[in-house]
Amino acid sequence: MNAVTKTISALAFASVATAQNVLYDHDVPFIGGNVFKSNEPAVANYTLSYKPPFDPKTYGGYYYWSVNNNTVIGTNFTGYDTKDGYFIPDGLTGKYPYFQVSEGHPKQINKSKLFEACGGSKFKKILHIVFENEVYDWTMGQPYWKMLATRGKLLTRSYAITHPSLPNYAAIVAGDYFGMAHEDFYNVNVSSIYDLLDASNISYGTYVEWYNSIATHRGPNDCNNYITNGPMDSTNPEWASQSYRRLDVPALLFSTYTGNYERCSKIYGANNTFADHVMSHTLPEYSYYVPDMLHNAHDPESNSDYFNQPNTGGQWLSAFLDLYLPELEAQGTLVVVTFDEATWENDAGSSPNNENHIATILFGSGIIPNTTDDTYITLYGILRGAIQNFGLGSLGRNDTNATNGNLFDLVGFSRANMGGKDHDDHPGNSDKHEGH
Repeated sequence: MNAVTKTISALAFASVATAQNVLYDHDVPFIGGNVFKSNEPAVANYTLSYKPPFDPKTYGGYYYWSVNNNTVIGTNFTGYDTKDGYFIPDGLTGKYPYFQVSEGHPKQINKSKLFEACGGSKFKKILHIVFENEVYDWTMGQPYWKMLATRGKLLTRSYAITHPSLPNYAAIVAGDYFGMAHEDFYNVNVSSIYDLLDASNISYGTYVEWYNSIATHRGPNDCNNYITNGPMDSTNPEWASQSYRRLDVPALLFSTYTGNYERCSKIYGANNTFADHVMSHTLPEYSYYVPDMLHNAHDPESNSDYFNQPNTGGQWLSAFLDLYLPELEAQGTLVVVTFDEATWENDAGSSPNNENHIATILFGSGIIPNTTDDTYITLYGILRGAIQNFGLGSLGRNDTNATNGNLFDLVGFSRANMGGKDHDDHPGNSDKHEGH
């Protein structure tokens, strides 16, 4: 669709009070399954929830959004309701229109390497695990996270980009959050690191707890665009929510990703595939593992003990590393554990959002345990590090901005990537940023 589109008229979408641009039905791409027409029986009785990504005047066309109210996604299609003994929180029976966020002047990827080769890649593989909504001081004040820091390298000056969660997940793979200030059925129509990876034939994948692919006319393992599905997190009646959320899966936020079936087939239900891929040495070179709401430190414990909330994620991560880290390390994998944004104990996430100071800990090959580094780095710097490691081109956004830091500079070389055998190698050589 061209950047300049017709303004939505009151007659075209009477329910839209603050519309920017219309996205006509024939311009809505097919992005996988569980997307509906607004008048289909499955969503006919659901209330339209309309929350634009940002105020159109804010960016003056630099970013812009378009909307199609005839194409919607719905929440709470798992059949859980009060008759089954589950409490459904208010707002979980809405339907959300298809918002498309675009750049006024779309940036094309640059296939030329962003960095000149200097010693080659440090790691064969990079695995990201992203946790939810905890400020650095709160996280690192918890016993499990203190223990975890002794197993890896703690980055003490690591920062997220914005608030709320969703735009940070876009930022870490695309180098921008594209002005988004809310969380709805947003589909970002821009390039991302997946375009760079494809251009260089670097393998990638995403492993999501409680995610299930869906069969469509494109194939048996298509993108599943539920906003929420999977089992209910019913351990805390005051918090009751579903365990899986679409917005925590970076790849699903991009219509440039979901519009391609081959890419969609690289999103897996972690419960069924991750262990097999690790142990069979078929884990892709660039991957994400997405913990569910019980494991990602977002939800409080069953006793509503908010103070110890980060420990729910820390306990899960400790077990995860026990299971997989030795094998991942032997295969030359850097495991990057970070948070999407920072909030405090009362969930106050408004600006300045605790300066968005988050905990990031590195594990695996090239990492000396129980070390720290006080170099400034943002989520953009984590993206930049992957780009340099795999010798990729650039997106022309914050991946090219050196002031955001560079993960590549904070780690040593993996011995498994320096000619060693997969199963005989141990953590890498000396690290220039040793503990304080």
